[in-house]
Amino acid sequence: MSSFSAAERAAVYRVIAARRDIRNYRPDPIADDVLARILGAAHQAPSVGLMQPWDFIVVRDAALRRAVYDHFRAVNERAADVHPDERGSTYRALKLQGILDAPLNLLVTCDRRRGGPNVLGRFTMRHMDEYSACLAVENLWLAARAEGIGVGWMSLLEPEFIADLVALPDGVIPLAYLTLGHPVEFPSEPLLQTTGWAERRDLSSLLFIDRHGTPHPPLCAGSESRASKARLTRADSPAATLSFEALDAPASALLRQAELTKPAGSLGRLEELALHLAAVQQREHPSCEAPCLLLFAADHGVAREGVSAYLPRATAQMVYQYLSGGAAVNVLCRQHRVDLRIADVGVDHDFGAAQGLFCRKVQRGTRNFVEQPAMTETELVRAMAAGAELVARMPAAEVIGLGEMGIGNTTAASAVFASVTGRTPEDVVGRGTGVSGATLERKQDAVRRGLARHQARTATEALACFGGFEMAALVGAIEAAARSRRLVVLDGFITGVAAMVACDREPSVARYLVAGHVSAERAHRVLLADLGLRPLLDLELCLGEGSGAVLAISLIQSAVRLMREMRTFEEANIDRPLDPRNGAAP
Repeated sequence: MSSFSAAERAAVYRVIAARRDIRNYRPDPIADDVLARILGAAHQAPSVGLMQPWDFIVVRDAALRRAVYDHFRAVNERAADVHPDERGSTYRALKLQGILDAPLNLLVTCDRRRGGPNVLGRFTMRHMDEYSACLAVENLWLAARAEGIGVGWMSLLEPEFIADLVALPDGVIPLAYLTLGHPVEFPSEPLLQTTGWAERRDLSSLLFIDRHGTPHPPLCAGSESRASKARLTRADSPAATLSFEALDAPASALLRQAELTKPAGSLGRLEELALHLAAVQQREHPSCEAPCLLLFAADHGVAREGVSAYLPRATAQMVYQYLSGGAAVNVLCRQHRVDLRIADVGVDHDFGAAQGLFCRKVQRGTRNFVEQPAMTETELVRAMAAGAELVARMPAAEVIGLGEMGIGNTTAASAVFASVTGRTPEDVVGRGTGVSGATLERKQDAVRRGLARHQARTATEALACFGGFEMAALVGAIEAAARSRRLVVLDGFITGVAAMVACDREPSVARYLVAGHVSAERAHRVLLADLGLRPLLDLELCLGEGSGAVLAISLIQSAVRLMREMRTFEEANIDRPLDPRNGAAP
């Protein structure tokens, strides 16, 4: 397999982020099979010339450990004297009682003799063997964290003392003296950060290009989804500041998925979906109760440029179709029991007291962005607030799909996409509702003229210059859903552009997104690649309305039911597989 699944990647990064230097341990022993797995992982480390220079000395003898502890205390006191200010007191407070309390200590050594004097790869860098042994320590530490075992690295030792204590032969040097055991707790941040000794530096301050001291351009850290969008910068948000927690599926959910009566990974992306939702909801058993589709409708001033196969009044006509239950999205919502809510945030029509319509009209359509900005900042904020309000009105919906309707909105979305990413109109403008060649040229020309008139600095400004009220409402809905820890299922190109804006405003939003499908619209596949989203379906849809999102919700419903209702090997009293690749030892 050339790449890991999303759940596997998440598990790897979670272990890396959760590793801590542990000082306090419970007395529970470490099972031999757990220790064997941890040391086996250490032994898998790469090494120069495959010399494998490491040895592992398990230290259980109480007298040996007491000698190490006393030596540590003496060295620690001398080291503290180097710091005459309050850092000296902090230094003295860093006890290592774990040397005595942990069920075992472990000395990792480096045998510099192994492989002879001319080991392949060590011709000029003579300490590569020591670096290789450090990789073994790294593997050991991460594997231990995955097993729930804490590790403490005691660096305040005199190498000669340790070498004499455990009778190391000449040519074998002590590399890492470690304590291992079940921790009292895994702290949320490193001990030295908690005590105020130091803060973790920003990666950007340590990253250079070509020469030391030459800063590397920003890598858009915090969202794996936007490597290709170098122009994106976070906007000064007119909405409330967002606060998102990191998403990790609970360990119990990961364990249950691994224990279901099936070969590991045999349900493919359905397994990823279930774990994604478990991470969003922080539950062992994810749930997809009361799913809904929010469909926002609005008109666009740019439609006057003749950019659509339909007249602008078709927006209002389609809203009536949704309200009567006769559109494609109505059929799909009924079939899959998805609650459909329709919102007018800017249709150029008076619906009166139309039953079933959520009316938050900002204005009867945006302005023509070829001539002036599509909306003001105040209008943008109102439209975004309307989207957030509709999410708040659906408190029982655990999964929220998004749809839109608005004649001219593929032109508006293409302009926003081009403005944010720097792509040309020829790259991003597609046929939308199936327009002819002449209409396609008018669409491209409208986008070209709009880009020449407006120079947006951020994605939010691009939305105000070129977007629509329904797109702004989608941004507000995405942000509100993420704030309330709900999964958001995108539909086509327009909802994807709204997601791009939301992610630029707050990169953590990306963790709550699922791409329902990839449409036939020209730039949609490129947009999803920019967002780092892999679509669930590829059915060549280009309808919009949320049709692809509803179909994707049906897959999420299946993924959830499989996770919740399938039995585990233990529950079904079925023998686990014998092949280690399927998660069990032979």
